[in-house]
Amino acid sequence: MESLESLCSQYGGKFTRQRGAWPRAIRDYWLIFEALHPIAAGYLSRSAQIHKSWGMRWHIENNQMRTLECYSLVLITRGHGWYRDEFTKADIEFQAGDLICLFPGQAHAYAPDPGESWDEINIEFVGPVFDSWMGIGLLDPHQPIRHLAPFDAPDKIDYWLRRFYDVVLPLLKSNTFEPSLSDTGRMLALIAEMCDSWQSGNCDADVKWISDAKRQLRELPFDQKPDYDELARSYSIGEQAYRKKFKRLGGLTPVEYRSRLQIEAACHELISDKPIKEIGYDLGFGSYYYFSRRFKQLTGMTPGEYRNRVNA
Repeated sequence: MESLESLCSQYGGKFTRQRGAWPRAIRDYWLIFEALHPIAAGYLSRSAQIHKSWGMRWHIENNQMRTLECYSLVLITRGHGWYRDEFTKADIEFQAGDLICLFPGQAHAYAPDPGESWDEINIEFVGPVFDSWMGIGLLDPHQPIRHLAPFDAPDKIDYWLRRFYDVVLPLLKSNTFEPSLSDTGRMLALIAEMCDSWQSGNCDADVKWISDAKRQLRELPFDQKPDYDELARSYSIGEQAYRKKFKRLGGLTPVEYRSRLQIEAACHELISDKPIKEIGYDLGFGSYYYFSRRFKQLTGMTPGEYRNRVNA
């Protein structure tokens, strides 16, 4: 395994050897990139690779959580640990080959067992182009841990590490620290490839079923309340069985998925000058209060705050 110090010498960035977490704990930290001049559509804001990481050991030991203002994907390349957030009922174990997905405004913490460490690479990103993926595919706050490769398959883990490099290393070549739309495009391509990878474990029939069920909900006008009993009958099953199967295959209930679609549409509408209250009514929210509350639950911001940030 190539050292982070040598990678830094080869590609650029900043390398440091850090102490902390517990006595004699030392980690190698390669700050690959950090944006200084963001772009409005969506951009990569920061990326780092860490060897012998202790994660958020202090937070875990003090029963604290951290909240980010951005998305972050953390690929574990060696070791294992535990994750918790404001939604999970118990700690979730993860290991090499797994991806930790972190979301704006979602309190969380993660760390290895005491005295242990892992290796990771992470990418932070922000912007409306990524917000539109919220609740769909990989970017789902209710599924923070995704399995990309077996822990005992170093060649497959190395493949995903290289894919992360494909996204972040080009940012070092310009030396301007200004992300571009092409950088954003590489990040979206990586997200799409990871989505395809973790979904490929489902059988073809299940993939077809959930794809069709999601398509039905997407095609319904937002001002029309879905008739879930009727949707279930189209698959010759009861409503309860429909809801359970949708959740099992899609990771969300039909109601949650429909709500994510509404918020995704709202993110696009909020870029315009259309009144916020009008956007909420057009998308099927019965009141501005309900629209604002639901929007903040899923994005960590009110519609007004989101609009101000996008237009800043």
